[in-house]
Amino acid sequence: MSGCTRTGVGGSGDEKKEPWYLKGQEYRRQLNYEAAIDAFHKALEVNPRSSAAHQELGILYEQHKADPASAIFHYKRFLALKKESPVAGKIKNRITLCQVDLVDEIKKTGTVETRRKELTGLQQQLTKVTHEKENLLHENQLLKQRLQDINPALANINPPPPPQSSSRSTNVATQSKPDQAVARRHKVKSGDTLTYIADIFHVKVDDIKAANPDLKPRSMRVGSTVYIPLQKP
Repeated sequence: MSGCTRTGVGGSGDEKKEPWYLKGQEYRRQLNYEAAIDAFHKALEVNPRSSAAHQELGILYEQHKADPASAIFHYKRFLALKKESPVAGKIKNRITLCQVDLVDEIKKTGTVETRRKELTGLQQQLTKVTHEKENLLHENQLLKQRLQDINPALANINPPPPPQSSSRSTNVATQSKPDQAVARRHKVKSGDTLTYIADIFHVKVDDIKAANPDLKPRSMRVGSTVYIPLQKP
């Protein structure tokens, strides 16, 4: 019954008399589309079932805001509320056109292409990592095989005898003592002293000093050459 409905909301004719709807119409005639959209949304707050407000919003979003997604929403709400409307066929056609525009919009923004490229990049990275893993496993197998080939060969090699333990003086004398028949030289090593060098070559300290006039016993440099005189008979 008419007594159960609010004034300005009850019938299909009443929704077009709702004050916010009327303001929306006025703003649209003034080409103030932002204000018109705001007014029609407020009309929906007053009457969520206002098919007229949905229709107006669908037109505004499609033709003046280039927002096909919002236009489709309001057109579909109009059809849900006014299935038998004389303009239902036209609204369905508008929805189809908006869907085409929506697909074009997605293509222009590159959303689909961007996701496709991201997916391709991830697949390429996965393939690269898989190849690297396979290469590492192959190299690991080769190293294991080489070790297996080397170990038997090492087993047939007799290790050298351990060096005989002796004092540092004996070792150095054996390694450093040259042929007595030729002039001798000694490269100073860390820790060498003139007395130590004289002991190695069995000569006197004074003889070494005489053979090396510029030698400073207390500041011999590592790597410098000391001339060793021949032993006196």
